[in-house]
Amino acid sequence: MNSGLPLDERHSFRARWLFPLDGQPIENGTVEITRGRISAIHDRHDPRARDLGNVAIIPGLVNAHTHLEFSDLSRPLGPADSFTEWVRAVVDHRRNRKTDRLQLVRQGLCECADAGTTALGEITTDEASLAALDERGPAVCAFRESIGFLAEQIDEQLQTARRFLDAVELPSQARVTRGLSPHAPYSVHPELFARLVDLATEKRAPVAIHLAETRAEIEFLDRGTGPFLGLLQNFGVWKEDVIPRGSRPLDYLRSLQRLDRALVVHGNYLSDEEISFVAERPHLTVVYCPRTHAYFGHEAHPWQQLLSQGGSVAIGTDSRASNPDLSLWRELCFLHSHFPRVAPATLLKLGTAAGARALNLPGDDWCLKPGGAANLAVISLGSTAGGEPYALLFDERNSIRTAMGNGAWYGPLDKAL
Repeated sequence: MNSGLPLDERHSFRARWLFPLDGQPIENGTVEITRGRISAIHDRHDPRARDLGNVAIIPGLVNAHTHLEFSDLSRPLGPADSFTEWVRAVVDHRRNRKTDRLQLVRQGLCECADAGTTALGEITTDEASLAALDERGPAVCAFRESIGFLAEQIDEQLQTARRFLDAVELPSQARVTRGLSPHAPYSVHPELFARLVDLATEKRAPVAIHLAETRAEIEFLDRGTGPFLGLLQNFGVWKEDVIPRGSRPLDYLRSLQRLDRALVVHGNYLSDEEISFVAERPHLTVVYCPRTHAYFGHEAHPWQQLLSQGGSVAIGTDSRASNPDLSLWRELCFLHSHFPRVAPATLLKLGTAAGARALNLPGDDWCLKPGGAANLAVISLGSTAGGEPYALLFDERNSIRTAMGNGAWYGPLDKAL
């Protein structure tokens, strides 16, 4: 995955456009890299710079939410018009697939790297699959998933979570950090959720939870009725008194606010009160997965409302169970196409530095600025004509050519030439 560009040497690369987050695009710009970090960006002539041609260099993309274990799927699972039936399909696929999970995670990680992703938030269901994550690929925040709706499952799930956070990292996993993921309100006992948050607070670990994803989830929390009731009954785990009547996503948000970092994954149906609650706490980030959101035909997502109130938003792909691929760049292009009034510079920030900060990674390492790590993506431009830089960047003919993490190219250097 990684070509091993020497980190103890100086390298310069010239592109038709550079897109640093903290300034205006730079035409015919050069980025200088020394020992894996950006030492300068400028538009001066540098005879030592390697000319990458008609390309744009942007900060490395950050996929804030995915499930790599479903990387064997060639198309999303159905049905899309019934979320609980889709959940059944996901469970059936997980139970019946033949491919080893480690292989699937490695396959998904390579797909992400090929798509310009240099950091990602991965929901992992076992310790063994972490063997696929190492310093040769994207930086990874691995969230250990916990599922347990019954009281008798609480202790075992907590022990598993603690072992995951306490595990000694392998030297090859220098770019892997660890967090916890209580899956969702309909699959995690409230006491288990509270104790997982306590554990994450103790360990200063980030947490990711699927929250306010469907109208059915809101109904289930409030009244204990609807499709999720039938789903849990079918799985043989329903208990009448587990979820207090009148519960809301806000109850979960109030617990999450104690953490250093928490990801509210999807957040499709947050109320106005809940949106304001999140917006007032920048350490809580809503992760919007645009093409997954469209696949299920959800109502309009509140991401723009969150941004207008100063809230934190990042972008994810979710998994191939609800998305045709794992390309964060295509998510941004989808947003640019469907929300043309949103400033392209804002979209680029959501897909880079905002995602890094959500994953508790140094945001400056995903800004394309001197002093930051050399995490970048190279985009082939489909047009050689002039024009407004961001219009050129989000041209539908463009494609990811290659990417670099910590100063090392993902794949052969000739992919970037």
